[in-house]
Amino acid sequence: MRVLYEPRPGVPGRTEPPPFKLAVEPDLHLVPGVATKTELQSGHAIDTVLAAPQSEIHPSQVLEALEGTERWWRRWSDGIRSGEPYREVLVRSLINLRLLTHTPSGAPVAAPTTSLPEEIGGVRNWDYRYSWPRDASVGVAAFLAVGKSEEACGFVDWLVKCAARDEEPIRVLYSLDGERSGPERKVSGVSGYRGSLPVRIGNLAEKQHQLDVYGWVIDALWNLVAAGEVMNRAGRRAVSDYADFVAANWRRPDAGLWEVRDQPAQYVHSKIWAWIALDRAVRLGSLLRLSRRRVVVWERERDVLAADVRQHGFNEELGSYVRAYGSEEMDSALLLLPLTGFDPAGSGRLAGTVDAIWRRLGAGGPLLYRYPPGRDGLPGTEGAFLPCSFWLLEALLRLGRNEEGIRLLEDLLALANELLLLPEEVDPKTGSYLGNYPLALSQAGLVHAVLEVQKVLRD
Repeated sequence: MRVLYEPRPGVPGRTEPPPFKLAVEPDLHLVPGVATKTELQSGHAIDTVLAAPQSEIHPSQVLEALEGTERWWRRWSDGIRSGEPYREVLVRSLINLRLLTHTPSGAPVAAPTTSLPEEIGGVRNWDYRYSWPRDASVGVAAFLAVGKSEEACGFVDWLVKCAARDEEPIRVLYSLDGERSGPERKVSGVSGYRGSLPVRIGNLAEKQHQLDVYGWVIDALWNLVAAGEVMNRAGRRAVSDYADFVAANWRRPDAGLWEVRDQPAQYVHSKIWAWIALDRAVRLGSLLRLSRRRVVVWERERDVLAADVRQHGFNEELGSYVRAYGSEEMDSALLLLPLTGFDPAGSGRLAGTVDAIWRRLGAGGPLLYRYPPGRDGLPGTEGAFLPCSFWLLEALLRLGRNEEGIRLLEDLLALANELLLLPEEVDPKTGSYLGNYPLALSQAGLVHAVLEVQKVLRD
């Protein structure tokens, strides 16, 4: 066999050695960057440990460590509460979602990669190696739904701790240890994935105002309490602080869910999730005995906000909610509407919005674009955004269109690889994966989609 150990620092210009410790038994006297040849006889093995410097695992413990790891994952997987249809799909995607969790802090990582392009050769190359409170909130709901309260509580604890560190209520993204991310910068001296430049470190979205984040987070806190978990004092304070911020700021334009690098706008999705923030805060107010004076303000602003969205965010001619006030463009984020309770379940506005988005943003088969391609202030285009397909699936099931929803799940599973590691985007023409990979939002989207399908099949 030929053994090559060639660790690389990853980012050009860094001179410190990679934070790894290599141990081999029997010792092959490996020299970094130099290939070594050796022979193995039948029944013999070479045990290798590549670990953090502080690791105490010896090569003689390799098999024990591997077997212990497998036992842990099997116990964890056996504890997943779900129906039988698509259970293997659900378990695998939950494993992937758990692997995208930073265990020491409980923080989710949006993706473990940076600068994988949304268009080959294009400039839409972003660093996703951070934690978005929005993603954490989606993960809370996913883990709670299958009985994994430890992971759900870990996400919420991380969210609340982050909120307590800043003067403003909450940031768009954080480092995995809950600190602010560094400034976004371009890395020179690299080729980029298939020539796609620039390669970026850091994410400018950290400085954006994204109103919908507060709705995602308060909804996660509501789901936790509704599931019977106890909310501590820090959590109650976070609910109040977030709701106060939304009540005072929902009229401001923002960058929206899609982190558009253009002028802020009155995005309808942001307004609806601001409504969710206030609605769930009002519900929590009575359960957690929060300040009645504050609850009255949240309730009043919630109702004013709902009327504002219905007046300015719905296009009567199109029969659909639109991307932003005064716009005629669609936004796939509004596929989440049937899950929010903003409009009654039988509302023609919900069905009209889902149909309009599917018709105007459909990219062929089960795929959809986030918004009209290229309409985000950046040059070039992008692929179909995979989480949108899972949102469409859930919307169809909530509207009673069960056959369409189940068929959509089958079509989406046909796009997945054998480990169900899902990308950010898919090229509609070739089926190739685009964007950062694997994406936690896609993994959570598949979890929620399967759980919705199981409900339908059970009923």
